Amino acid sequence: MKMMTVLVVDDEKEIRVSLKEILEEEGYEALCAETSKQARELFDTDVDLVLLDIKLGSDNGIDLLKKFKQQRPTVPVIMISGHGTVALTAQAFKLGAHEFMEKPLRLIQVRACVRNALEAVTLKQKVSSQEQAKFPQPLYKSTIMKNLFNQTHRLASINEPVVIMGPSGSGKELVARSLHYDGTRQAGPFIVTNAASLPVNLSEDELFGHEKGAFTGAHTRRKGCLELAHGGTLFLDEIADLDIQVQAKLLRVIETGQFTRLGGSEQIQVNVRIVAATHKDMETLVKEGTFRHDLWYRLCAFVVTVPSLSQRSEDVPLLAQVFLQTICKDMNMSRTLSSEALTVLKNAEFPGNVRELKHVITRAAVLSEEAELTEKNIVAVLSGQMRESSFAESTKDYSTLDFKNARKQFEIDYFSKVLKKSNNNITLSAATIGMAQSNLSRKLKELGLK
Repeated sequence: MKMMTVLVVDDEKEIRVSLKEILEEEGYEALCAETSKQARELFDTDVDLVLLDIKLGSDNGIDLLKKFKQQRPTVPVIMISGHGTVALTAQAFKLGAHEFMEKPLRLIQVRACVRNALEAVTLKQKVSSQEQAKFPQPLYKSTIMKNLFNQTHRLASINEPVVIMGPSGSGKELVARSLHYDGTRQAGPFIVTNAASLPVNLSEDELFGHEKGAFTGAHTRRKGCLELAHGGTLFLDEIADLDIQVQAKLLRVIETGQFTRLGGSEQIQVNVRIVAATHKDMETLVKEGTFRHDLWYRLCAFVVTVPSLSQRSEDVPLLAQVFLQTICKDMNMSRTLSSEALTVLKNAEFPGNVRELKHVITRAAVLSEEAELTEKNIVAVLSGQMRESSFAESTKDYSTLDFKNARKQFEIDYFSKVLKKSNNNITLSAATIGMAQSNLSRKLKELGLK
């Protein structure tokens, strides 16, 4: 296990020596700096915690705190003060100070503050690892994807915005997560929001949050996505659909790191890396005036393009096999893909890209009665025949019923068959028929099937 490293920044030699001895006795590596210049140089190394004096001779510890938080916002900074004021303390906490220790320093206090701060670091790293483990890792062997992830690896640790271009279903969010978890912000939050799914009147609240009483129904203060992403990454999917008025406010955040909540006056300072994604032609939207040219040029310094599945067809067999393994594990079933089936998949067209391939594999696994998925099974799913034939046996003569009752009876038959095929797994049923899980649950309840 890596030894935790603590940077001590104080202009008093006795304090530096004393803290270094205490930290080393506790099993930490201690680095010491007397001036702001020395501290900035040492901070560029792999430091886990900083103990920073609020006064460094002619230098200002508050200014140094601000620079540290801009450079690496997830590293906790404990301020040391022998002559601090309430105003200085408030300013330091506002800039992100983790804790305060008053001089003269006491051994018990130092040990407790350092231990608590580093335990918080360890916990954040653990949570980050758990969050990362929840999401699939990129799967590829094609040259075009190797080049793509070589590019994202180089961009992972910069703080500038990145735009991810690519068709729907190609895996843009997966690329965004790679940018986050490969970089220095990996211990911070990764927050996702989709501009296309937000009504115009809600997009501002979603990003910036609101104060209590800002509008009817605002009974409590709510933090927006930008505030929640402090110290980490905000992934703005479908950025092209962001309301034009909100675009101006987002531009200011990118340039200054500041914003105000709806109904508020306090300037909120955040350190957030913006990663945006779209499948639209942004240059055309800029020319048409539906997307601000100043925001676009601020965002597009680094652009990553995700290829369609047809451009990486050699990855299809690998993706299909992994998707099938996941489905079988979730459903406690056994299915394999024949070599002929893999060939059909490799040569097939998937307008919905990776997302569509996953749905095809899901449907084939659920609807097939055989353990091995053959060329015939895959062709049937691709053409829609398997779905039709699978429900043929439940088709009844509805012509004797009025339209309302005929439709209801059909839905009961249809959804009963879907549930049976998936062993009553609602999540899998929803994926199989291309329906949102919440909508399916509501429909099943309405029909008395749940």
